Amino acid sequence: MEVTVLQSRAARLSESRAVHVAILALPFVVVIIAFRGLGHSFPVYQAGDEIVHAQIVASVAHIWPRPILSGYYAWSGPFVYWLLATLALPFGASLMVIRLVVATLSCATCVTAYVILRDRLGAPPRIAFVFTLMLAVSAFFFGESFRVLTDNPTWLFVALALERVLAFSQEPRTGRLIAFALFAATATTMRQVSVWLFLPGMLAVLSAPLPTRRRLAHLGILALGLTPLVAVLAYWGGPLPPGTGAITFDAVARLRNILLSLAVTGVYAGLLLPAAELRATRLRLGRGGVVTVVSAAAVGLIALVILSLPGAATLGMGLLARSSVWYPAIEGTSVLWWVLVPLGAAIVAYLLYAHTSRPTDRVLVTALIAVLLSAALSATWYQRYVDFPILLILAALAASAHVEFHFLDRLRWLIVVALSLAWTMIFVLAYFLPN
Repeated sequence: MEVTVLQSRAARLSESRAVHVAILALPFVVVIIAFRGLGHSFPVYQAGDEIVHAQIVASVAHIWPRPILSGYYAWSGPFVYWLLATLALPFGASLMVIRLVVATLSCATCVTAYVILRDRLGAPPRIAFVFTLMLAVSAFFFGESFRVLTDNPTWLFVALALERVLAFSQEPRTGRLIAFALFAATATTMRQVSVWLFLPGMLAVLSAPLPTRRRLAHLGILALGLTPLVAVLAYWGGPLPPGTGAITFDAVARLRNILLSLAVTGVYAGLLLPAAELRATRLRLGRGGVVTVVSAAAVGLIALVILSLPGAATLGMGLLARSSVWYPAIEGTSVLWWVLVPLGAAIVAYLLYAHTSRPTDRVLVTALIAVLLSAALSATWYQRYVDFPILLILAALAASAHVEFHFLDRLRWLIVVALSLAWTMIFVLAYFLPN
């Protein structure tokens, strides 16, 4: 009897929301303590922009509550600096305090992702926890949680917006759409490229079973959500704050950005999708679906051939871009891209064909496509621009898949967590070990 009670209690703890949230917060707490309340800089990949962003936040804190709308010579929108200054100001707005604010917002992003997976999509509690842990310690999220950078604060509002639009797709209540519009408006005035959120929002409204008059009203709510971004862009006279450089349109560079983002999709889909779904791919697709997927992979290869022309294959920054130099090249392009780009294109085609029957799946697949297209909005490409949303969306699709999760799935996901932590430890050890 006692053994049964202990087993029951252990099972409840293993599925406890409070336990999961506490464990998710633990890596953040450990880093904060180890680095003396973030008074010491946490070593992280691509952290060189911190000094610029921290100075802007300090300037906003100095004139608070007024925002700085231009003249700060950074690409991010003005609201991210105003928000960080507002949250840090009661505690002194020092560099350490601002870092702690970013860490808190990052932890809140993980909790929001957990809510999406467990409560909104109905994933098993332990599966939702493992995927959220994977997000929390991912290479382009965890390290940036402890520096004054604009990515992670934006991801919080992106995650909140996705949670609300998924809720709306399940039950189209006006309040849910208003909340989505508010969160999306906030995200777009923090990082303009977050405008991709409105594509899944529009799909959710257009596909909801609503009377015409109510649908038009909901489209009006989405339009209002875009108003702050439109106002900021009109004030700037362009997509970036004045003084940050002219925007030139380079079709090859924009195509490159999409292809490199497809490669990220290929990596994460291979790591996350359950084995049962991968095995059933052919049955799910049928003959027509197989043709569609193969055609998408061929289109990816053709686009890659275009990029492989002399002088056209300049890569962006990120782990994939750096690791690609370790592989042999075909026509000047790493073998890594020849594999991952068509794989990513095939995955997107597969998801479009086999994962659009449920309203939430349609929203997630549309969000993935919107993220990939948003990569073309910038003349440059950094993996951190798309890494977190792609990982979150694919984790959501994998965690909510109507298949049985096997031991090898859990083992594969835990290995991804371990590799992400190992990547972070490389920088931590380099910090603590003597030169």
